[in-house]
Amino acid sequence: MGFARLQKLLFSFLIFLPFACSASLDVRTPTGTFRGFIANGTERWLGIPYALPPVGDHRFKAPVPVPATNSKTVVDASTFGNACPQPASGSLRAPISEDCLFLNIFRPANTSANAALPVLLWIHGGQYTTGAASNPLYEPSQILARSVAINKPILFVSINYRVNTFGFLASSLMAPEDLNAGLLDQQLAMQFVNENIKAFGGDPSKVTIWGQSAGAGSVQVAYDAIRLCVQAHFIFPPPKPLFRAGISDSAVGPFKHNPNAGTFDQPDKPFGRLLTNTGCSFGPKALDCLRAVPFNRLLNISNTMILGTLNMQLWQPAVGPPGSFVPERASVRIKAGNFLHLPYIGGTNLNEGKSFADSLLGLGLSGKAEDDAFVNYIGHLFIDNSTITPDVYADSLRMYPANDPNLDAPFNTGDSLYDRATAWYTNAIFLSTRRLWFENAAPLQPMFAYFFTEFIPGNDPTFGVAHASELPLVFGHIPAVASIETNFAHKWQEFLYQLCQRSQPRR
Repeated sequence: MGFARLQKLLFSFLIFLPFACSASLDVRTPTGTFRGFIANGTERWLGIPYALPPVGDHRFKAPVPVPATNSKTVVDASTFGNACPQPASGSLRAPISEDCLFLNIFRPANTSANAALPVLLWIHGGQYTTGAASNPLYEPSQILARSVAINKPILFVSINYRVNTFGFLASSLMAPEDLNAGLLDQQLAMQFVNENIKAFGGDPSKVTIWGQSAGAGSVQVAYDAIRLCVQAHFIFPPPKPLFRAGISDSAVGPFKHNPNAGTFDQPDKPFGRLLTNTGCSFGPKALDCLRAVPFNRLLNISNTMILGTLNMQLWQPAVGPPGSFVPERASVRIKAGNFLHLPYIGGTNLNEGKSFADSLLGLGLSGKAEDDAFVNYIGHLFIDNSTITPDVYADSLRMYPANDPNLDAPFNTGDSLYDRATAWYTNAIFLSTRRLWFENAAPLQPMFAYFFTEFIPGNDPTFGVAHASELPLVFGHIPAVASIETNFAHKWQEFLYQLCQRSQPRR
């Protein structure tokens, strides 16, 4: 059973699952009263807005909290909110709109309003380019059911945040406080949880943030900004603590590239190209011009640029001036120990680089042509590749030679160029940055690492143990006949519950 088919079957199951709304699941918050419903053994509230729609003058700006209201209207919370703008995908299961800043809350059935359950907050991945909480892969019913079965019930929250051009637009023309809007969205969602989760039966003092890929990087940013979302929140934390532990699946480290915001202004870089494609001019009015571009036109331009970029990685979090979310490179803070010293679980998969080297598969090159394609691939991965000097390329050719069956990421397909790129990406982007984080953080706080080497039944064997291949296992969406994987999934989930309950996973 392929991964896409697994998602399709899972979604079909959820569509036909009976559910019921109930006035007893009306939850009042300062921003409104939301009516939840029961489905698949869980009580859930979907599509709760945590920020004003980032449209019009709010486009490309920091999110604005939803104001308090005295309205007695009960809002139906039985449908996922819109997915944020991105290339169309069947996995989103929600309409695409700029009005997309919503979160979802799930808890075990029959949870009392004063249960004070630990909270697991999920930040989806997608290379800061794609993704939404509505993806059926992130259906948490199995996670919640298992937590109840072992008497460690938790509450699960998933969030949307702006991605690509709409969430990570970067330029020297932007106000510092508006850079990396997608990360600011995540932080505001955490703030909403901190202020409101008690009304849903959660404990705001026991929030663990969990992300995968870009979502994992975000987790580190909060602590100080490692690979991707989770890491970002470790490295660049808010003034008020919003979580007490973090989990990163397949984190890539300090935002991988971390170019300065001004780098994007160059004519051949994303912001410069966006101006050309929209007909806007560089200068004080450039952002006003971009905000005036009709949504559908801007979306089409953005999607075309994304689909024409290697691995669709058009934008990355940018380093800005003082006052911005990321005022310096994450690696600087990591080496200085300047990040949140909280419990953390993080790891990587055996063949992480596979998914990011597919463009080189089957080119049939050899000799100098193969070497040239290899170094060209490396150079095109970075928005600012000015620091990749000739000796770096030479070292890469020496360390990852052609037709080497002993490459560090053992995924030998017989395609020399593809295997070299897969091994290089796994080591340079995932493993080395994880080691930087762990080597500096381990003396200062509880750190727990994993290395995932288990092939999941039903996946395409040519994928190896690829990026994100652990997610069906962790979320419990695995074939019923896979008893070994089921037991392994239960053990992995129990690590999550232990961290949520006591900020310390059981060994």
